[in-house]
Amino acid sequence: IRSCNQETNTPDAIPEQNNLGFEHFVGVSNRHKALISQAKKLAMLDQPLLIEGDTGTGKEMLAKACHNRSNRSSFPFLILSCASMPDDVAETELFGHAPGSFNHEQGHKGIFEQANGGTVFLDEIGEMSPHLQIKLLRFLQDGSFRRVGEEEEMHADVRIIASTRHRLSELADSGSFREDLFYRLNVLTLSIPALRERSNDVASLLELFVAKYAQQLGMLKPKLTQELIDQLGNFQWPGNIRQLDNMVLRALTELDSDTLTVEQFHLPQLDTMTAGMANLSLDGSLDEIMKDYESQILEKLYQSFPSSRKLAKRLNVSHTSIANKLRDYGIRKN
Repeated sequence: IRSCNQETNTPDAIPEQNNLGFEHFVGVSNRHKALISQAKKLAMLDQPLLIEGDTGTGKEMLAKACHNRSNRSSFPFLILSCASMPDDVAETELFGHAPGSFNHEQGHKGIFEQANGGTVFLDEIGEMSPHLQIKLLRFLQDGSFRRVGEEEEMHADVRIIASTRHRLSELADSGSFREDLFYRLNVLTLSIPALRERSNDVASLLELFVAKYAQQLGMLKPKLTQELIDQLGNFQWPGNIRQLDNMVLRALTELDSDTLTVEQFHLPQLDTMTAGMANLSLDGSLDEIMKDYESQILEKLYQSFPSSRKLAKRLNVSHTSIANKLRDYGIRKN
């Protein structure tokens, strides 16, 4: 459980969590602008909000910005990570427990009670256990719940914002997530595009992170080469904004001049792709050359997207097609 006073690790914005608003979000791409425009509208509502996006895209920070824009902004914003704690611990954190439970003389307020009037952010809700899914469904129906070990029914007025890196509809179809809970949560949705899908925003984010960390390190803001901006714009960013943020910090700690270059960023994917294309043979028929080219592309990308499903999503083709090509070309993980 975390409160709004704690900092997160995923900045698509200046990480001033208590005052984080949409004006701090950086991006010039149409997809980013459309996302922020829609988020501003949905922030003012009380219905559950579902935020979908890959790891590192900034789902928690977007949820916090929505809370800060809402009429609940003066009340708590509390966070529960559904993927990081055992089921029994998560249950007591959410709903609390009665006095005498778990060898504790005093009772414990869960985050629904603590956040009354505010917002509860359920991070990675797709990882929530079936047992907790049932209890959450009941809470979403009328705001009522019981502390663990108590019969007395309680009530809390909170808005639920949930996030997932998976497609929750697919989890519901497969039976690993309750379909009725999915429909309760899927009233309002925001989908954050991966950074590779909004490459026009990389330069703006780079400027933001360089300025932020240069200030923290007590150094003058370095100049950025055009080659660096171009190379980062072409990078696939499997770790998304979080990866860019971390790379900028590391690059600045290694900098010994007034100019930041691509060498400080250690981009293995770009290096291996360039080396691989240099080895492309132009012998044979067009079909043979194209197959060789396709094989090299798949082999290089497979190291950054190390499953057939991830690679299929990256290339926007079917999982079956990618699985067959990996098998035919004999491509395996390093």
